[in-house]
Amino acid sequence: MNKNHSGHYSVGMIAAVLISLSAVCPFASIHAAPSAVQENNLSSAPNYNESFQVPSTESMSPVVPPVSPGNVSSQPPTQQQGVPDEVKQTATDTVQSLSSQPPFASWKDAELSYHPLGPGTHSWLVQVNHAGEYIGYLIIGSDSNGAYQLNEYGNGPGGPYSMDVLRQSLKSLTETEFSSVDKLQITPMYEEPLLAYWLVRSSTGSQIGIDAVTGDPLPVEVADESWKHKLQNNAISLSIPFLKTQAQAVNVSSEPFDPYDDLGWLQPKHKLSIHNTSQFMDILSNSRRMIFSATSINFAFGGPLSISGYQAWISPDHPSEPILYALTYHNGLSRFVPLQRLLSHGEFLHL
Repeated sequence: MNKNHSGHYSVGMIAAVLISLSAVCPFASIHAAPSAVQENNLSSAPNYNESFQVPSTESMSPVVPPVSPGNVSSQPPTQQQGVPDEVKQTATDTVQSLSSQPPFASWKDAELSYHPLGPGTHSWLVQVNHAGEYIGYLIIGSDSNGAYQLNEYGNGPGGPYSMDVLRQSLKSLTETEFSSVDKLQITPMYEEPLLAYWLVRSSTGSQIGIDAVTGDPLPVEVADESWKHKLQNNAISLSIPFLKTQAQAVNVSSEPFDPYDDLGWLQPKHKLSIHNTSQFMDILSNSRRMIFSATSINFAFGGPLSISGYQAWISPDHPSEPILYALTYHNGLSRFVPLQRLLSHGEFLHL
């Protein structure tokens, strides 16, 4: 039995889950060509209901091709009408600022498509496309006051909510004793701190979470939300102000690496004393390779995370207080996550 990169045994996390492989999914080509419904023709968009039913073969309309392990629909994802103006403005400003830096130069003339992550999470996946190809993503969410903020972003292939990844994950589940031909309801979800996942429910009420980046089955506590009591008591929902901030150059301290290639960082002596932005920048310049770990809730970060650098955002009103996004890699994807979220929920170690 193989252990996945979320630090959990896959088979042990999927007991009593009934899964069908016959699927009709509006995220079918989330990393393919730009959505047919984009900002410039949003008014003509078909409604996207945030979650969708996955009917069995017997109940499926013959005019709609199923999404099965061997047959991924080439149709673009559907997106919801009425994207909040604040979401579009945040996305536009963020992409414009990022495109001024060399790693994001291809974002300058990008096309954006918007996809709700819910229900009830008030988060949006913004797919970044250029010349018909997927090149990156943003995840924009609202804080407790309703203000929108940049939860994370990524550059390159392999971003979250790929239908290919979901398809492969469902295929692996059918090879276990828990598989069954049944209706499914699949909802793309995003929850703080950095938990991107598919919530998969069967008609019998069984449910499972699937990591939207890796495709790994998540602990059962994700589906029932019981994991949230493990968050540190002093960790609060952070609002990261982005008004007038500008992206700075990406600071890279090391080549991409896998935390599982060398587990020496698990030794207590490798723990680092990092409690603020200044300490993070100083220690990373010397340690080169750093790992973030949130122990029992690493799955909420897609971690443990290898930290290979950061990108700072500077506000002209507060130039001495940069907002940092830590850089981590996953299969060619450069993923940037808010440093403050990491500081609040886990610890840093070095190799």
